[in-house]
Amino acid sequence: MLNCRACLWRCIQALDAPASNAQRLGRDVTPIFLPGQQRLFSTTPEVVRKTGSRPSQPVNVERLSHNNEEPWQRSAVAANQKRRERAALHDPRPQNVNERPDMARLGRRDPTMSDADWNNRKRELRHLRDPLEVATFVRQELQKGKAKEMLQLVRMASHSMQCVVSWNHIIDHHLAKERVNDALKVYNEMKKRAQFPDSYTYTILLRGLSINAHLSGVLSKALSVYHSLSAPNSRIEPSIIHTNAALRVCARAMDMDALWGIAGKIPEHGPQSANAVTYITIINSIRQNLLLGGPKGETWTESAARKERAVMEGRRIWEDIIARWRNADLRIDEELVCAMARLLLIGSRPRDWDDVLSLVEQTMDVPRLVPRLGTPARKDSGVPQLRAHNVHPDYKFDDDHLKPDKSPMRGDEFLALTPQGIASAVSNPLSYVRPGNNTLSVIQEACQKVVANKAAQEYWDLLTDPTTYRIVPDVNNLHMRLRNLRQNRASAAALDLLQNDMVAKGVKPKPGTFRIALSTCVRDKNNHNSLRTANSMLQVMLKTLEDADPKAVGMYAELALTFPHATGSDIVDALTILNPLVKSIRLQLGIGGGERPEVRHIGPHYLKGEERQDALAALRKVYAVYDKLLLSNMLPEEQKAPFKGERARLSSFIQRSVFKDQRSRGGPQRDRPRRSEDPEEADLHGYLNNEADGQEGELEQQTREVSKQSPKLNNEYASTVPESRSWGSNNDARRFG
Repeated sequence: MLNCRACLWRCIQALDAPASNAQRLGRDVTPIFLPGQQRLFSTTPEVVRKTGSRPSQPVNVERLSHNNEEPWQRSAVAANQKRRERAALHDPRPQNVNERPDMARLGRRDPTMSDADWNNRKRELRHLRDPLEVATFVRQELQKGKAKEMLQLVRMASHSMQCVVSWNHIIDHHLAKERVNDALKVYNEMKKRAQFPDSYTYTILLRGLSINAHLSGVLSKALSVYHSLSAPNSRIEPSIIHTNAALRVCARAMDMDALWGIAGKIPEHGPQSANAVTYITIINSIRQNLLLGGPKGETWTESAARKERAVMEGRRIWEDIIARWRNADLRIDEELVCAMARLLLIGSRPRDWDDVLSLVEQTMDVPRLVPRLGTPARKDSGVPQLRAHNVHPDYKFDDDHLKPDKSPMRGDEFLALTPQGIASAVSNPLSYVRPGNNTLSVIQEACQKVVANKAAQEYWDLLTDPTTYRIVPDVNNLHMRLRNLRQNRASAAALDLLQNDMVAKGVKPKPGTFRIALSTCVRDKNNHNSLRTANSMLQVMLKTLEDADPKAVGMYAELALTFPHATGSDIVDALTILNPLVKSIRLQLGIGGGERPEVRHIGPHYLKGEERQDALAALRKVYAVYDKLLLSNMLPEEQKAPFKGERARLSSFIQRSVFKDQRSRGGPQRDRPRRSEDPEEADLHGYLNNEADGQEGELEQQTREVSKQSPKLNNEYASTVPESRSWGSNNDARRFG
């Protein structure tokens, strides 16, 4: 309040003065005003309108009224509010998220939903503004197993937007969990809510049904969905992708009638015509039905006739494939070529097996390294004559071309193609397929079946050469190569392949690898070096595998038993190699083996079922090797004592394992035999306790004498005898047996 009249009069004059004078006066007189009197000096818009004059320069009102603003306006909450208001000015969408117009269009509330679910879904939809955000959120939540919640969310969102992709995610999730009925319910509900399925919806649905084709009624549901695409009121036009998915359902359901019904309606030209995936699906389904669809009680003649019909169907399909490939209407790949090759490999005729090499030459431009079967060049090439013992007599020879109708010779559809045009003026327009690992396995198998061992090696060198096709062999290729070497009784070559092509190049062998390699040595047992080769293979197995393979050990023991050139030192060497392997097998039977990649839990893994029986069978064969050494004159009698002790401990372990298996199965239990007075007999059955332990020093001395007298008995066996001695004690039997 002004206390002086002069001051009051000067203030009134300042208000009535022009704006320029007011600004000048303000600069002159403001410092003399009291803090409570400055609020009368104002140039607000209302005063300007009253005076009828506008200031030539804008006045900083915020600076003048800074002392009068409330403390809340300078707080962080006010700043955040102003920032949201500024952002809302530039956002074309509704400014208030909680009061969006589309939130009112959530549809009628589902009575089965609880209040908490309804509020949670509503809260989630407030932050999902378009179908893309909804689909992304639904896919992430489905990975967490929230299928029910996401279905509620999509139902509510369907009233205000088109969220077909979200519905597709839910359908795909149910099909991945083998919930076919739930997926079809979601599909039908999707259509009822005006969320019209697109092309991806049918692709996801048919693909998921093909995965679950083993369930009852899936095939009929898949055919219903597929045929609905061809209905007059269908919004989606069927494509070859949908056709391939439907064919896959029929193939996995092993219904060839339904498959041929769909395949017969495929147009020959246009975007809906068959592609490489179509032919792969059809050829693989023929092969699968041939292997698994045979009736019970089928005779040899019926099986051969059924294989013949299947191969002829495949040959007719291949003629169509080659015609379209030659006209550049179809692009073939390695998978299609190998699918046809594997169908030929299970044929009934040797001609089918030989045509695989012609097929590779036709599609991959890899020349045949062995002449065609039945040609004069084949006889002059020195290839062994094919003795097809497992072939039906009616299909051993190809004489169809000798019929009165003069039908073409079998296999002409796989001949190499020549360029179309006048003479050689036109270049070859064919795009050949590049061979890979699948092709390498197919060629090796074909060479094995037609007994072309030399050609198999030449094909291997050609395809794996770094200067040509540069194929790096995988485990399957190496296994197929080992089978060829086994057929040729090439045990030394098998060892070289195992050491140089697998271990040296970082390819980890599997237990089946050593089974194939050792079976090569068993087949080549007449070779004087086959037992030494098998010893080297077992040394590789000890270095690469965590646990010894019982079947491979059994094969080696069988080789030691049947080796015709075996001497006493050879059997001693074999038992030296077998000693650590027997320990590994006993650990697998008693304590448990190492962690296996296919088993998720951590800890010891005991051999069960068939694997346990294989392990016991391998130990029995090792026991037979001890018998061969001890019951013959290969070794002097004074040197047999340590081997008798090892045989007794092995016999005791076998009997305990068999007794425990019978007790676990509830089988008959034999009474425990009484201790015999004969130490050798008691030790043979494994019931010596302190007597056997007391002879440990004498046994060590005898073992050293044996190692001195036998030059091939190394110190490794002698050092392992005391350690293995402890396996026969009752304390270790209680721990491990």
